[in-house]
Parts: sequence; structure tokens; C-alpha cells
Amino acid sequence: MLPPSIRIGAADLPVWPEGQTAEPMSAPLMAITTFKDWETYHPALIDAALAAEQDPQFCVKLFRGGCGIKVRRVPEWRSDSARLIHARALTLAHRTLSRRPVFTDDTWGSIYRDGDHCMPHSHLRSDVSVVYMLDKGDEDPDDKLAARLCFADPRIDACCPDEPGRVTRHVIPVMTPGTMLIFSSDYLHSVNPYHGKRPRITVSWNITLQRLPGCPGEGWM
Repeated sequence: MLPPSIRIGAADLPVWPEGQTAEPMSAPLMAITTFKDWETYHPALIDAALAAEQDPQFCVKLFRGGCGIKVRRVPEWRSDSARLIHARALTLAHRTLSRRPVFTDDTWGSIYRDGDHCMPHSHLRSDVSVVYMLDKGDEDPDDKLAARLCFADPRIDACCPDEPGRVTRHVIPVMTPGTMLIFSSDYLHSVNPYHGKRPRITVSWNITLQRLPGCPGEGWM
């Protein structure tokens, strides 16, 4: 079981704050929530992500459209803030999936710099995926959709307003710092090109309903 709270600095922050809810979105198995206490732990979590980027045991550099630099194994970042957000992601999945046991198959941070983007893809070996907005980076005054997470899947009715199964519109969630989104792992999604000087940082999880071979195994039993 996950702890009820994790100490961050001088404060014990609850893993799931009282009254925290996840609002369903316009697609099956998709919901969103924003943690109001994000300013308490974000500075330390950003430092942990950037420090992990400098460690070859965590950092994986991909091609320009591969969602920025990958920083693997979030719970191992040697950060209480990373432990907190990891526990929150597992709790969101546990609550979304009818409070069934859940396990992480993969966890990673994505650090985007100028020109980085994420080509359309879905996730293997998982039932649901979670993405958390840590730092939006710099806004692009000339492109309001820059660096936005987009879903374009024929199984999402909101993507097919004109004809069933024909994608003519994107679902684009509003992701502010502290926002966590859960969605079915097989939904096709992408991230538009980012243009900014500061890093844009997100944290992600692939979560399963059963422990898979090779699965790291951190979970809510």
C-alpha cells in the first residue's frame, strides 16, 4: 500500500488531498485533475528531473520527434517530490480503474527544448497512461497550440464530430502546472512542437492491471 502522506521539506503532503476529484473528459477512460499544492513540491521535482537528465543511468536521448529527452524510472530520482507524484499517479489510476490493483510498467520524464515534439503514437504493455504537467516552459505568443498535447483517435467521439470513425478534430486538454491526465494507453496522441528557452517538463506513467514480465512492479496492491 502507498503511504497516506509524504514529507516534503517541513510539510507532510497527502498523497491524495481531501476533496481531490478527477473530472471525466469527452472520451471513455479519460479524466483530468489538478493538484492545488503543486507549488510546494515543484521546485524540488524540477531539480530532480534536470539532475536525472545528467545521469546516464536515467537519461535516454531520442530523435527530435521522440518527445524530448527521456529521463527514466521516476521513483529512483532520489527525491521525495518524485515519490509523491509517483504515488499520486498510482492513486489516480487505482481510483479510475474501479479501485483495482495497479502496477507501473514504465515511468519517465520528458524534457522538451526548442524544436522538440512528439510524433503520433500510442503506448504498449499498459492499460492506462498518466501524464503530469511539471513545467510548461515558455509560451509561444504566435502559436497558442504550440507544445499542446493532442488526441486524434477514431474511437473518441469528440474527434469525429462529422462522421463516426473519421477524425476531423483534436481533443486538446488544458494542462497547467499540477495537472494530471489519465487516458487509455491505446489512444493515438501527440505533442505539438515546443518553442521556448526554458525546458518544458512532463512526467508520465504506463500502468497495468496485472504485473507483466519485466515490469518494475511498483504498484498499489
